[in-house]
Amino acid sequence: MKAFDRVLLIFGILLLLCFRADAHDPSMAHHEWFNAQEMTAAARQRLGVLWKSCCDNGDVFKTRFRVGEDRSDQWQYLKDGQWKVVPPDIIKEEDTPDHLPVLFINKYTEQELCFFVPRGGL
Repeated sequence: MKAFDRVLLIFGILLLLCFRADAHDPSMAHHEWFNAQEMTAAARQRLGVLWKSCCDNGDVFKTRFRVGEDRSDQWQYLKDGQWKVVPPDIIKEEDTPDHLPVLFINKYTEQELCFFVPRGGL
């Protein structure tokens, strides 16, 4: 590996570590709540994973949410200009610290991990 390639690789790793540290910074508001959230057993089984935490392998995906166009109990979120369905097995009918919907998506696979519907809906 050439010296320039090594420098780029090291810079890239350091940059990723910096973003990771900021996203899970203990000084962030409601840090404890985010770290305490766990996936449902059904979601873990469907995804074939043993870990439980929404936060360890996922990050909060900031976007817009809506109820399905047919006004059913289906939740949707906006990603890359398209509305995507929130898998029903990740939905938790629990309030969030800011009373806003929260969606965790896997950092590596982009699979939905956990979705919290605030009391009172949108």
